[in-house]
Amino acid sequence: MPSRSRSPRDNHGRGSGTSRSTRHSSPRRSRSRRRRSSSSARTDRDSPPPRRGSSRAPHHSSSSARGRESDDDDNIPNDDIPDFKAAYFALKASNEIEAVKKRKRGPGKTVSTQAMGRGIRMLAVLFGEISTTVTDAEAYIAEGRFEENDFDEFSPDLTDEQLEHLAEKRECERNLVAYQQILRLVPGIQSKLQGDPADLIDFYAQLQKGANDSRSENVGTITKSVASWINADRDRPDIAIFDHTPAILTQAGESVRQYAHPLFEDRGNRGVEHDICGGLLTCIEHDWTQEDIRDGLRDSSLAINQSFYCRVFYLDFQGDPENVAKGFLQSRYMVKGYKAVFTGPASAKFEEFENIPPEKRLKTTTGRRSTRKPPCDIFHMGGKVTPRSIAYIAVILHFALTNAAIWTSEYYKFSYPQMYNFIIDYFEAPRAGTPQRERADKLLDWWNQQIFPNHAVSASTSRTAVSSMAKLRAQQ
Repeated sequence: MPSRSRSPRDNHGRGSGTSRSTRHSSPRRSRSRRRRSSSSARTDRDSPPPRRGSSRAPHHSSSSARGRESDDDDNIPNDDIPDFKAAYFALKASNEIEAVKKRKRGPGKTVSTQAMGRGIRMLAVLFGEISTTVTDAEAYIAEGRFEENDFDEFSPDLTDEQLEHLAEKRECERNLVAYQQILRLVPGIQSKLQGDPADLIDFYAQLQKGANDSRSENVGTITKSVASWINADRDRPDIAIFDHTPAILTQAGESVRQYAHPLFEDRGNRGVEHDICGGLLTCIEHDWTQEDIRDGLRDSSLAINQSFYCRVFYLDFQGDPENVAKGFLQSRYMVKGYKAVFTGPASAKFEEFENIPPEKRLKTTTGRRSTRKPPCDIFHMGGKVTPRSIAYIAVILHFALTNAAIWTSEYYKFSYPQMYNFIIDYFEAPRAGTPQRERADKLLDWWNQQIFPNHAVSASTSRTAVSSMAKLRAQQ
């Protein structure tokens, strides 16, 4: 009797015991079986992948059965698929909570040495080693301070000996005030000074890093801000006067005004080569409207450092060489720069916000307010603008107008340490009862009104309180 081929099911069940007749089946049937197998494999490869959560069920003979199984599988939730959106928002919320915790400076919370050093450049001393400032000040105290001068330090008839004495005294007194500010900003520094010298080296290094990092951040803030201020003000008369870009003529013979190229956020296209930056950088003794003056400053045949009475420091950016004190240190860019650094960037935009029509204000503001304390509160300035904070802003503002690649103490022979000391002495050097002292005090009052108009110690608030009390007494 001829043998029959066992079904694939039987062959699979028997493993290696496949019958001889199966192995020796006709070639035609074997080729047909191989064609069907290869065709089935190609169909599996060419068919689209199954949808997530569904099954293809290739062994069902009925298409309706496959459809029912697919529909049933679609209703089964797949717990293996992560919810990336929920994870993202959870991580974001966690990061925001941690950021708020770090910003809070509650009582008893330890402040790092670097954090304590952040106010030193802003309020104490902008240049030099902090350790040198402390050491020199303590030596000055130990040796004894200078006595009051018996001559008018602002007299034009001072001798060389008197000028040398004044310079030495001012350096020591300036350093002493810086030391006093460091003691205020860095609690516990005196105990550190009496501790292990090895620990003191690391302590100073951490203070220095915190101070320099803070200065770098402020330089970046004002550098970017200056670009937006000048680009927005290019049509204002007090800025447009510096722009000497030649106009072009149309075919109809009409003159079309051209502008100096807009400022980038970095300092790459600034300096005296840029008309507006050059006009603001130079001192009031140089007439920027004269082409030969501009050319001389650009080719260095004229000195840019003739004086520290630079136009960027003046009210309306114009000063009188015959009356240098008029409008000095009262420019709106000085005020904006101060607010951006000490009271927060949002306060620097307050003037622009006030000029926006009410119906457009919602489109220009996000409605979110920062919960972080501004530096004026962190450093306990008490609503008072200090001479050193003004000098700090003046130096950084002037530097932001240059094309210097990195922070430097000198630009085209323009010494920033000397400028810094000059502005400090403008406020701190005059003796009580002199016209110079009265002028400096009035200027500080003006600054307090610009920066802290609603603070209890502000001059404007004090005048309001006095007049209110006087009116109350008059009606009793």
